[in-house]
Amino acid sequence: MNKYTYLLIPIILFVTDRILKFIISSINLGGGFIKFGLYKNYAGAFSLPVAGMVYNLIGIALLVIFMYLLMVSLRAKQSNFISLAYLFIILGGASNLFDRLFFGHVIDCVNVLNRSFFNIADGMIIIGVIILLIEQIKVKKDTIKV
Repeated sequence: MNKYTYLLIPIILFVTDRILKFIISSINLGGGFIKFGLYKNYAGAFSLPVAGMVYNLIGIALLVIFMYLLMVSLRAKQSNFISLAYLFIILGGASNLFDRLFFGHVIDCVNVLNRSFFNIADGMIIIGVIILLIEQIKVKKDTIKV
């Protein structure tokens, strides 16, 4: 698979997240363990009580930092997985930031046990972080073998 195929996956998920958030605003499905519907998240990540404008500024700063890291990664011709991880984080964060800027809250679509509320963008951020952690563990193992 070439580099551009890897980059397509997060873009497709970003578009899916935007479409799902639009569709889910008019549906409420499920019961029991998992429910699908419109859940408005006014708090920060993990329901941290952070003021709206401060959270938006932090989000914008983090997006800029990860875009810079993506550019460095692409120029250095690092592993496609590192670039993919950065793209997952950037597009997931951009989708949630879009919600905050235009709606004043993040649109969550999935509710697990009436405790966890999330959306595809949150999953993209988590996947990106997991990929970066795995890549870091690989680097550590390689340096230990020296």
